[in-house]
Amino acid sequence: MSELTAKEIAEIILEIRKKLIRILAIIVSVWAISFTFLTDLIIEKVKEDLLPKGAHLIYQYPLEPLMLKLRISLYLGIAVAMPYVAYTVYRALKERTNLLDNVRISRTTVFKYLVVGAILFVCGVAYGYVIMLPLFMKFLYELAVQQGALAYYTISDFVGFVVLMLVVFGFVFEMPLIMCILVGNGIVKYETLQYYRRHLYVAFFVIGAAITPPDVFTQLMVAVPMVAFFEISMIVIRVLYGKG
Repeated sequence: MSELTAKEIAEIILEIRKKLIRILAIIVSVWAISFTFLTDLIIEKVKEDLLPKGAHLIYQYPLEPLMLKLRISLYLGIAVAMPYVAYTVYRALKERTNLLDNVRISRTTVFKYLVVGAILFVCGVAYGYVIMLPLFMKFLYELAVQQGALAYYTISDFVGFVVLMLVVFGFVFEMPLIMCILVGNGIVKYETLQYYRRHLYVAFFVIGAAITPPDVFTQLMVAVPMVAFFEISMIVIRVLYGKG
């Protein structure tokens, strides 16, 4: 398996750019549908289930409710578009380079990957919503009360944070599938993952710091599950492919 050349990288970018209109169309379509029919329900459900008893939500400026709905709709649009983005990148690599010459993925296999990926994403969202976030939000509220503070959250920060964390948890749960695809098709070697294990740990914490508010607890909420699922993925790979 050869390395990518600068010319091949440029061709891949060009190919993806051609598909960008479709990707944007998916994002905009989901954005419009969710903005019209779903975001209000999501906001009310999050407030009802995850707002600690005794805490209060406030608005800081007139456009805040509108901006919140726009942000949630955008998160949903990006999440729905990601499978097509991944497929587009795969097709570009397959057609424009010899990097994936040894990879043979049938339509049936792609369908299986999509089904498993959807199930894992839903499991990640459910894990975050039912287990992780209720405990975390309650912990933060009780910590504020112990310090003599009143818990007044802006609705944009509270609901936006919850939705972002749910999307992140959904993608974190995709890690076993992604790693199995990479190793199973010979794109990445198991030994390479072992060798760069510590480097990946650092990358996970960097990602956690980049996509979350600037506090340690929130960053750990993202980074620790990523580390855990990386190790789970390594175990799955050893079982399925007899590695290690």
